[in-house]
Amino acid sequence: MSLTQSDLGEIRMIVREEVDSAIETKVKPLIKPLADEIQALRNDVKEIYDMISDLEARIMPDKEFQKLSVENQVLTLDKDIHIVAKHIGVALPRQ
Repeated sequence: MSLTQSDLGEIRMIVREEVDSAIETKVKPLIKPLADEIQALRNDVKEIYDMISDLEARIMPDKEFQKLSVENQVLTLDKDIHIVAKHIGVALPRQ
């Protein structure tokens, strides 16, 4: 017995329907939770990068400060430290 083109076409159609059905009932339900978890991870990573960027922005001195000579940077920092120390009631030694 040999299969005709019509028979082969029907077999292909049946196989496609079964594969599509299996994808809908078995594969997609597995993929959806994974896709949601991946999106949640992406959001977490973005939030972490934003937090790091904010921290770096707070830590890095401003551009005007960076333009100062090293001696003036030290003097500026010393003045700021003394202002903060006075504000919180800490006596710093003077040399």
